[in-house]
Amino acid sequence: MEGGDKWLVVYVSSRQEKKVSAYLTKRKVENYLPLVRLLRQWSDRKKFVDFPMFPGYLFVRPTAAQYDDVITIPGVVNYLKFSRELAVVTDKEIEIIRTIESSGYYAENIPMPSDYDLGEKVIVKEGPIRGQTGILMRKDKEDIFLILFETIGQSLKVKIPYQMLGKVDE
Repeated sequence: MEGGDKWLVVYVSSRQEKKVSAYLTKRKVENYLPLVRLLRQWSDRKKFVDFPMFPGYLFVRPTAAQYDDVITIPGVVNYLKFSRELAVVTDKEIEIIRTIESSGYYAENIPMPSDYDLGEKVIVKEGPIRGQTGILMRKDKEDIFLILFETIGQSLKVKIPYQMLGKVDE
Protein backbone atom coordinates (compact mmCIF):
# COMPACT_ATOMS: atom_id res chain seq x y z
CA MET A 1 0.00 0.00 0.00
CA GLU A 2 1.80 3.12 -1.22
CA GLY A 3 0.65 6.46 0.13
CA GLY A 4 1.46 10.06 -0.59
CA ASP A 5 4.83 11.71 -0.14
CA LYS A 6 4.25 13.26 3.30
CA TRP A 7 3.34 11.77 6.65
CA LEU A 8 0.57 13.83 8.25
CA VAL A 9 -1.02 13.58 11.68
CA VAL A 10 -4.73 13.20 12.31
CA TYR A 11 -6.45 13.81 15.61
CA VAL A 12 -8.93 11.05 16.44
CA SER A 13 -11.72 10.70 18.97
CA SER A 14 -10.84 9.39 22.40
CA ARG A 15 -9.85 5.71 22.41
CA GLN A 16 -10.66 5.26 18.72
CA GLU A 17 -7.09 4.98 17.42
CA LYS A 18 -7.17 1.24 16.65
CA LYS A 19 -10.59 1.38 15.00
CA VAL A 20 -9.60 4.35 12.84
CA SER A 21 -6.34 2.62 11.84
CA ALA A 22 -8.25 -0.51 10.81
CA TYR A 23 -10.74 1.55 8.81
CA LEU A 24 -7.95 3.50 7.07
CA THR A 25 -6.20 0.22 6.18
CA LYS A 26 -9.46 -1.15 4.80
CA ARG A 27 -9.77 1.99 2.66
CA LYS A 28 -6.12 1.50 1.50
CA VAL A 29 -4.87 4.69 3.15
CA GLU A 30 -1.32 4.21 4.41
CA ASN A 31 -1.28 4.78 8.17
CA TYR A 32 0.83 4.06 11.19
CA LEU A 33 -0.32 3.64 14.78
CA PRO A 34 2.68 3.07 17.07
CA LEU A 35 1.72 0.89 20.01
CA VAL A 36 3.34 0.20 23.37
CA ARG A 37 2.70 -2.83 25.53
CA LEU A 38 1.95 -1.93 29.15
CA LEU A 39 1.06 -4.12 32.10
CA ARG A 40 -2.38 -3.30 33.47
CA GLN A 41 -3.97 -4.69 36.58
CA TRP A 42 -7.59 -5.46 37.26
CA SER A 43 -9.02 -6.66 40.54
CA ASP A 44 -8.63 -10.31 39.51
CA ARG A 45 -5.67 -10.37 37.08
CA LYS A 46 -2.77 -8.63 35.38
CA LYS A 47 -2.47 -8.45 31.62
CA PHE A 48 -0.26 -6.80 29.00
CA VAL A 49 -2.29 -4.45 26.81
CA ASP A 50 -1.27 -2.54 23.68
CA PHE A 51 -1.87 1.21 23.95
CA PRO A 52 -1.21 3.98 21.42
CA MET A 53 2.19 5.61 21.97
CA PHE A 54 0.56 8.96 21.18
CA PRO A 55 -3.04 8.82 22.48
CA GLY A 56 -5.46 10.66 20.22
CA TYR A 57 -3.11 10.79 17.22
CA LEU A 58 -2.46 8.66 14.16
CA PHE A 59 0.07 9.09 11.34
CA VAL A 60 -1.30 8.96 7.79
CA ARG A 61 0.23 9.24 4.35
CA PRO A 62 -2.71 9.75 2.02
CA THR A 63 -2.45 10.22 -1.72
CA ALA A 64 -3.82 13.48 -3.12
CA ALA A 65 -7.05 11.67 -4.01
CA GLN A 66 -7.40 10.25 -0.47
CA TYR A 67 -6.60 13.50 1.39
CA ASP A 68 -10.20 14.78 1.77
CA ASP A 69 -11.59 11.28 2.40
CA VAL A 70 -9.45 10.79 5.52
CA ILE A 71 -11.43 13.28 7.63
CA THR A 72 -14.72 11.64 6.62
CA ILE A 73 -13.72 8.40 8.30
CA PRO A 74 -15.64 7.76 11.55
CA GLY A 75 -13.49 8.73 14.54
CA VAL A 76 -11.21 11.14 12.67
CA VAL A 77 -11.62 14.67 14.00
CA ASN A 78 -9.25 16.58 11.72
CA TYR A 79 -5.71 16.94 10.50
CA LEU A 80 -3.32 18.32 13.10
CA LYS A 81 -2.17 21.84 12.25
CA PHE A 82 0.24 24.35 13.73
CA SER A 83 -0.34 28.00 12.82
CA ARG A 84 -2.76 26.87 10.11
CA GLU A 85 -0.10 24.67 8.51
CA LEU A 86 -0.42 20.88 8.40
CA ALA A 87 1.79 19.06 10.87
CA VAL A 88 4.22 17.10 8.69
CA VAL A 89 6.32 14.25 10.09
CA THR A 90 9.47 13.27 8.24
CA ASP A 91 10.29 9.71 7.20
CA LYS A 92 13.29 9.87 9.56
CA GLU A 93 11.02 10.70 12.52
CA ILE A 94 8.68 7.83 11.59
CA GLU A 95 11.67 5.47 11.45
CA ILE A 96 12.82 6.62 14.91
CA ILE A 97 9.34 5.94 16.29
CA ARG A 98 9.28 2.51 14.60
CA THR A 99 12.68 1.71 16.13
CA ILE A 100 11.51 2.71 19.60
CA GLU A 101 8.34 0.66 19.16
CA SER A 102 10.12 -2.47 17.91
CA SER A 103 12.92 -2.29 20.49
CA GLY A 104 10.53 -2.20 23.41
CA TYR A 105 12.00 1.04 24.71
CA TYR A 106 9.31 3.42 25.75
CA ALA A 107 9.32 6.61 27.75
CA GLU A 108 5.81 6.78 29.12
CA ASN A 109 3.80 9.80 28.04
CA ILE A 110 3.19 12.57 30.53
CA PRO A 111 -0.28 11.93 31.94
CA MET A 112 -3.11 14.35 31.31
CA PRO A 113 -5.52 15.59 34.02
CA SER A 114 -8.26 13.45 32.48
CA ASP A 115 -6.15 10.32 33.09
CA TYR A 116 -6.80 10.59 36.85
CA ASP A 117 -9.97 9.81 38.78
CA LEU A 118 -11.03 11.23 42.12
CA GLY A 119 -10.24 8.79 44.92
CA GLU A 120 -7.44 7.20 42.92
CA LYS A 121 -4.15 6.36 44.62
CA VAL A 122 -1.24 8.38 43.19
CA ILE A 123 2.49 8.75 43.80
CA VAL A 124 4.52 11.95 43.74
CA LYS A 125 7.30 11.55 41.14
CA GLU A 126 9.10 14.89 41.66
CA GLY A 127 9.80 17.50 44.30
CA PRO A 128 10.52 17.41 48.03
CA ILE A 129 7.87 14.75 48.79
CA ARG A 130 8.91 12.46 45.94
CA GLY A 131 7.94 8.82 46.51
CA GLN A 132 4.99 9.60 48.80
CA THR A 133 1.66 8.05 47.92
CA GLY A 134 -1.71 9.64 48.52
CA ILE A 135 -5.32 9.82 47.42
CA LEU A 136 -6.54 12.27 44.75
CA MET A 137 -9.18 14.37 46.54
CA ARG A 138 -9.92 17.25 44.16
CA LYS A 139 -8.96 18.64 40.78
CA ASP A 140 -8.51 22.40 41.03
CA LYS A 141 -8.63 24.36 37.81
CA GLU A 142 -7.30 22.01 35.15
CA ASP A 143 -3.78 21.33 36.30
CA ILE A 144 -3.58 21.38 40.10
CA PHE A 145 -4.65 18.39 42.17
CA LEU A 146 -5.35 18.22 45.89
CA ILE A 147 -3.77 15.09 47.34
CA LEU A 148 -4.51 13.60 50.76
CA PHE A 149 -1.48 12.08 52.46
CA GLU A 150 -1.97 10.03 55.59
CA THR A 151 1.18 10.44 57.64
CA ILE A 152 1.74 9.82 61.33
CA GLY A 153 -1.96 9.26 61.81
CA GLN A 154 -2.86 12.72 60.47
CA SER A 155 -4.18 13.85 57.12
CA LEU A 156 -2.19 16.38 55.14
CA LYS A 157 -3.62 18.03 52.02
CA VAL A 158 -1.16 19.31 49.41
CA LYS A 159 -1.79 21.03 46.09
CA ILE A 160 0.40 19.47 43.38
CA PRO A 161 0.57 19.96 39.59
CA TYR A 162 -0.63 16.79 37.85
CA GLN A 163 2.66 16.53 35.89
CA MET A 164 4.43 15.62 39.14
CA LEU A 165 2.16 12.61 39.77
CA GLY A 166 2.01 9.02 38.63
CA LYS A 167 -0.54 6.27 39.06
CA VAL A 168 0.09 3.64 41.70
CA ASP A 169 -0.12 0.09 40.36
CA GLU A 170 -1.46 -2.09 43.12
